[in-house]
Amino acid sequence: MKKFFALFVAVAFALSLAVMAVAAEEKKAAPAPAAPAAPAKAEPAKAAPAPMKAEPAKKEAAKKAKPKVVTGTIEALDAAAGTFSVKGKKETVQLKAGEKVKLDGFKMGDKVTATYTDGVASKVVAAKKAAPKKEGEMKKEMAPAKAAPAPAAPAKAEPAPAAPAKK
Repeated sequence: MKKFFALFVAVAFALSLAVMAVAAEEKKAAPAPAAPAAPAKAEPAKAAPAPMKAEPAKKEAAKKAKPKVVTGTIEALDAAAGTFSVKGKKETVQLKAGEKVKLDGFKMGDKVTATYTDGVASKVVAAKKAAPKKEGEMKKEMAPAKAAPAPAAPAKAEPAPAAPAKK
């Protein structure tokens, strides 16, 4: 009896998996249903199920893509087409300018920092140059490090003048 029950449970489980797989496949293949015609009677509106779950999955994937940053020189530039390539330390990246990015102010050889996701640049700015150092800082860097001066020898204490004796 126990063996029969175990066999029945196993068959029921396998059958349920098969039915779920077929239902999921049909759901993917079925086109979105056409909007039904307005009914003759005024019935309360029922909440329609979400048309497809593929769209939220795409949005989630887009949200998960982290922006990357590359700093380097512009190797190729086509402002009219909105494409350019930036040669960084490790790689050369070919990018397309996003909606808000304007390439008019750049030319080949300019140093830039580009923020991009999936080959589309969302921000391109001229790379910051190192600020020139002040003269005092340069002198400190150039001067050899001096050893700490030896502590000065204690001055010999002169005896205090003797106080006049009281009579």
